[in-house]
Amino acid sequence: MGHAVTSSAEGAGNRPLNIVMVSGHGCIRVHKMAIPLIERGHSVHLISMQTTLFWEQYKTFTLCTDVEQIIEAIRIYAASGRIDLFHCHNEPSWFVTAIKEVTEIPVILDVHDSYLARSTPEEANIVREQGKVHIRETSEERNNFQLADGLVFPGDAFRKLVSDEFALDQPALTLPSYVPKRFYNYKARDWHGGLVYEGKVNLPTETTGANTGFSYCDYTDVATRAAAMGMDFHIYAGRVDDKLRKHYADRALLHKPLYYDELLNSVSRHDWGLVGNSIPTREWEVAMPNKLFEYMAAGVPVVAMNATDCAAFVVGEGVGISVEGPEELGSRWREHRDLRKALIKRRQNWSMNEHIYKLESFYRDFV
Repeated sequence: MGHAVTSSAEGAGNRPLNIVMVSGHGCIRVHKMAIPLIERGHSVHLISMQTTLFWEQYKTFTLCTDVEQIIEAIRIYAASGRIDLFHCHNEPSWFVTAIKEVTEIPVILDVHDSYLARSTPEEANIVREQGKVHIRETSEERNNFQLADGLVFPGDAFRKLVSDEFALDQPALTLPSYVPKRFYNYKARDWHGGLVYEGKVNLPTETTGANTGFSYCDYTDVATRAAAMGMDFHIYAGRVDDKLRKHYADRALLHKPLYYDELLNSVSRHDWGLVGNSIPTREWEVAMPNKLFEYMAAGVPVVAMNATDCAAFVVGEGVGISVEGPEELGSRWREHRDLRKALIKRRQNWSMNEHIYKLESFYRDFV
């Protein structure tokens, strides 16, 4: 998968590396990589524009509030003469430009997301022909993706889409958002059953005009159809505001936002974990999201709904099923029991600890 790597962690080299992670909001994918690297003896630093979980794990943590502070932090790390490389995480992606301005130290860009994946060119043109603004191709993404010395992607289909459209020819690695072993759940909480979704949720009014590409995280249709069937649909979003509560009041069960380890414990209460959506979208054709591996770490079988890349993985590994909508899931509901048995046997193969040597090997090509 991805860039050519050695077949074992031992082949990745011996000298501990000095790595600076740079992120706008210190999202969980950053920590998923950093924590196993730290456990393997590397020195990992973090520059972030927001306070974040797990900051205490890093060799140093630098909180910046604006561009000038980010640039000065980069200068200080670079001037130390100890840093092997910078590993930036989007969105945003402009950190690559900031680093390239002040140092020759190699820069890796981790492309978590891209507007290219949120709509097709045809979908974008339909909106634009209506005289509305639609964001798809951005200079911020194109320029920084092309400037980076190396690229990391969470999935192969997503990697191909972005690389082809922006003509990216740097060394690249596909490393999905596996969960570190330390977060695997064993103490499942009281059973709630039902279908669970954790992640971004938008209201229909928030997916129009410039935001039409974000319709992939509008779960109105899933919730409405599930409610009509008597299927409990549990949502763990990063928000629980009055508008969201009102919209989903008769459709779904909204849970308060939770810290990461608490989230995985709570997700363990449910029968199925949802990736995808009942309405097909470009994003879900190519996405390989955090939540997929978080369901697995929580011991919850995965249902991929119109999620092509995810479906190939969960069906191929025997840890989930692929369906087109809630009704098909309802007809196959009882399969979660046997799938859970298989999942528990196989989930350790898909921890970040088992795959982090690929990132180590990738790094060493630049230092």
